[in-house]
Amino acid sequence: MEVLNTPALEIKDSDDPLLRLKKERFNAALNEAKARFDLYKRGLTKLPDLIEVGERLFGAEVDLYDKPEDRVRVLQHQLDVYSEAETSLEKHVKEGLATQADLERLRYNKSTVEIGLFEAKSDLSKAHPTPQPSPQ
Repeated sequence: MEVLNTPALEIKDSDDPLLRLKKERFNAALNEAKARFDLYKRGLTKLPDLIEVGERLFGAEVDLYDKPEDRVRVLQHQLDVYSEAETSLEKHVKEGLATQADLERLRYNKSTVEIGLFEAKSDLSKAHPTPQPSPQ
């Protein structure tokens, strides 16, 4: 739910063309996510549609950042969201309100974020190597 309260990104005249396109893509995914959630609440779409749009939204968000430290921050937040969603969806599956397939799709997406986070942390450590103690 917190993700759906995210405001659209402001597109500025000073944005370079690539950043402008990335912001437009993020805003489109965000608007779709809000619309799909409204449809879901009204019973007009299914959970896999929400999971799918969430995947696009999170992908577009990560792609806004070039610096490894920014990507680590964003991916960690996304992982936290996926972990919370997984716990909630596990309960729904047990109650018969969601399917195991939905849960596995969410877990797939969560693993994808974990891989991205691992890679971003690796990039960060390469950009800022930890000093090694000098031999005495």
